[in-house]
Amino acid sequence: MSSFFSDDRGMIEPYSELPAMALAVVGFIIFMAVLAQTYMTYQEKSFIAGHYQDASNLANKLGQDSSLIGTRPGIIDTEKLENLKKDPNEILEKYGSYYNLMFKVESNSMERSYNIIIKKPGSSDPKAGVSASIPVTIRLNDVEELPGTLTVRIWSKK
Repeated sequence: MSSFFSDDRGMIEPYSELPAMALAVVGFIIFMAVLAQTYMTYQEKSFIAGHYQDASNLANKLGQDSSLIGTRPGIIDTEKLENLKKDPNEILEKYGSYYNLMFKVESNSMERSYNIIIKKPGSSDPKAGVSASIPVTIRLNDVEELPGTLTVRIWSKK
């Protein structure tokens, strides 16, 4: 029996399991990071899928709102847009009760370009959100109109 305790051939070196344990911990951390990223991507995609129709409906409402259109229905007036750009809070409060939002009216016609973005002052652009666009006609003055798009972007309030 004493030869069993005095035989050093079966002993392991001290701390020889540390590299294997470190490798297992690193693998677990990488697995958790991949799992967290997958969950975040799923959350973003499910928000987009669930709220695209809301963004589309909001774009249609804005395209017919009296604070944007001029004397003729369906034609966005640039004078009203410029006035709205100076003080956007009224329309953003009117339509931004459930979501943060910004909208853009732009035209890249060959004759002339027009681009205006309206959002709350001081708000930053979100990483994830839902955008929807509709075609509109933009009235520049009494004789000049351009084809363009009205794009609405919404993202959740936190």
